[in-house]
Amino acid sequence: MTEKDVFQERYLAHQERKKRILTNNFGNRKWKVYTPEEQQTFLEVLRGRCSQRSFNREDIDITPILEAITEAPSSCDRHGILTSAITQRDEKDLLSGLLVGGVGWINRANTILLLKADMDCYKSPAEKDNMPYLDAGVIIQTVYLTAEVMNIGCCYVNPNIRDKNKDFFYDRFDIKENEVFCGALALGKFDFKHNRK
Repeated sequence: MTEKDVFQERYLAHQERKKRILTNNFGNRKWKVYTPEEQQTFLEVLRGRCSQRSFNREDIDITPILEAITEAPSSCDRHGILTSAITQRDEKDLLSGLLVGGVGWINRANTILLLKADMDCYKSPAEKDNMPYLDAGVIIQTVYLTAEVMNIGCCYVNPNIRDKNKDFFYDRFDIKENEVFCGALALGKFDFKHNRK
């Protein structure tokens, strides 16, 4: 019995939806028309979004952020980027030493989301080098904007890990052989003792 390929199933469903939409003049979808006030609010969210590296110890609820991630576009609608939420103090302290871009501060975040690409998602050899990072980038921007609306600080940390630490990092944070680490997102309430910009 062959193993079920969930990524291929998502792709085929995406192709079927696209075909229906294109052959039916975009279907019966009711397109929302945003008011000038809604448009202005969205632009304020875009302008307000910034990388936040100073957090207080207040707890946050990331459920809406995780829901927003499921709505983010992805290549062929396969959704091959996986997230792991890190909330334990010792693990956050470890990440503060392992993630080169997060040294000395990332452990103060309430939650750190690790982004991993499941390479089984990407079928064409031409996709494998860059598509995981493009898909992760869409998720990163989705998280930034959602966090901004929720008054949660957010900062992306690139996937740079020193060679001597890579094996330990992959083992400790369960990055499998068929996965590629695409970076991390630090999330937490703003520490207003520091300037946001």
